[in-house]
Amino acid sequence: MIPNVVSENGLNLVKKFEGLHKVTEDGDVRAYRCPAGKWTIGYGHTRGVKSGLRASVDECEKMLMEDLHEAGNAVRSAVSVPLSQHQYDALVSFVFNLGAGNFRSSTLLKKLNKGLYEEIPAQILRWNKARVDGKLTELRGLTRRRTAEAALWAMDAPLAGQEGGDLMPQKPVQEAVKPLAKSKTLAGAGAAGIGTVGSLLGDAATNLESLVMYSESIKMVFLALTVVGIALVTYSRIKDHNEGER
Repeated sequence: MIPNVVSENGLNLVKKFEGLHKVTEDGDVRAYRCPAGKWTIGYGHTRGVKSGLRASVDECEKMLMEDLHEAGNAVRSAVSVPLSQHQYDALVSFVFNLGAGNFRSSTLLKKLNKGLYEEIPAQILRWNKARVDGKLTELRGLTRRRTAEAALWAMDAPLAGQEGGDLMPQKPVQEAVKPLAKSKTLAGAGAAGIGTVGSLLGDAATNLESLVMYSESIKMVFLALTVVGIALVTYSRIKDHNEGER
């Protein structure tokens, strides 16, 4: 079974990372070029957008809902295994940003349709680059978004205190193979794009301050996403070391 509507949590995640850009003094919204060079308006809407296009805030909201519905259709048509609401919301945000074509040809989808749910967060984290001036470039905004999406996906994983949850080893030991600065996972997957947990938590506090317009439940969801995101980064970092990645 796959949900057919993105939840409020998923909607607000997309709104947070897309942002409503280029609002004029008159209250309308104008088109702009995103970092990848595509003409964009409102909450990341690109279809049919040209220089000089303007829209009202209400029209931008409508465009977003239509775009998310289209992304949801792409998810439902391509995915052949059940999805929870959290997993569906994460994929809708991912596809909305990535594009249905890239999603359909991705390793992520192949693994998902084989039922390899636990491998999906790492696959999501891989998509944090875009072409800027013709060069494939890692973007901090994409890194943060991918981390939030991966964390949202992982919200359904059973915890240690739940049936099926992994037992937590005490006093884990990690053998250093390469310097922290050399780790692509730590450098690329931090929620704020910064390589220390302290900085990540500081950024989390800033993010919560920016969510004052949302309900307390939405704030708690983003706090939970940040915590799970940090855990994902740590897991990826340890996996780098265990595999002896250079």
